Amino acid sequence: MYYSWKLSLLSLSPAWQIGLGLMALCISYYLLHKLVVYLQELFRPFKKGKKYWCHVKAVSDGDTLTCYRFNIRRSETKLRFAYVDAPESAQAYGKESKRLVKSMVKNKIVRVQITDIDRYGRCVGVVYRYRKNINEEIVKRGAAWVYEEYIRDKNHLRYMMELQNKAKKQKKGLWKSSRPVRPSVYRKQKKS
Repeated sequence: MYYSWKLSLLSLSPAWQIGLGLMALCISYYLLHKLVVYLQELFRPFKKGKKYWCHVKAVSDGDTLTCYRFNIRRSETKLRFAYVDAPESAQAYGKESKRLVKSMVKNKIVRVQITDIDRYGRCVGVVYRYRKNINEEIVKRGAAWVYEEYIRDKNHLRYMMELQNKAKKQKKGLWKSSRPVRPSVYRKQKKS
């Protein structure tokens, strides 16, 4: 059988043999290209605008965590929550905010949508757990302020501000205090 197949290929004209060879070369190149693209994507760390499944390893404070991406490299990154600003650890309600975020995501699998890379090289993104937006959830529970300066979409800003105002009215979390200090103001005070 093999012998007859080889004979039929040899009986083709040289033009047909060249044509089949070129076709085999093109198919090989296409498959090799697809393999290279797949492997690059598999080994690439976090990229702006992409979504990834991650395992949360640690929670630094109420708006920062460390997670591993599910790829062969197990890319690790520090991730800052987008659109929110939680109290610093040394600030009033800072430890409680961290504890809340820990209870929601630590040692769990989350879906992360990278929105930006900040000036410290950290990824900034929206974290989801079972389709629940954790960024919105911590504002809703009074564990963080809305970072208004970074929300460009007016509808999203309005929605986030509604969540924050509702938490304020219900005196949830950091809003139990009569005069909570924004983390950005706290950081400026600490520098001077």
